[in-house]
Amino acid sequence: MAYQHAHPHTPPFHQRPRPHRPGRSFALVNGLTFAVHLLLACAAEDLLATRVAGQINLGVVALLAQGSLLLWTAARYDRAAHEEAAYEPEEEH
Repeated sequence: MAYQHAHPHTPPFHQRPRPHRPGRSFALVNGLTFAVHLLLACAAEDLLATRVAGQINLGVVALLAQGSLLLWTAARYDRAAHEEAAYEPEEEH
């Protein structure tokens, strides 16, 4: 006799899709960027203090680039989560 589920539209546990999580690449990209920025701040203070324009120095530019990268990767993974959720079938009550 074959195993029957309680509800005909409920897939077995091992077939349910995993919820979307940003994953390792999100942490790797942003973690490495943070680590490089931290190492530069500790080891190359003079480099980050180099003036680019007026009161703006290279450290500020690097921080803005790091923040922009963080926002871009977060938006990218959020978009991927929404696209993945759009393909999931709706549950019937």
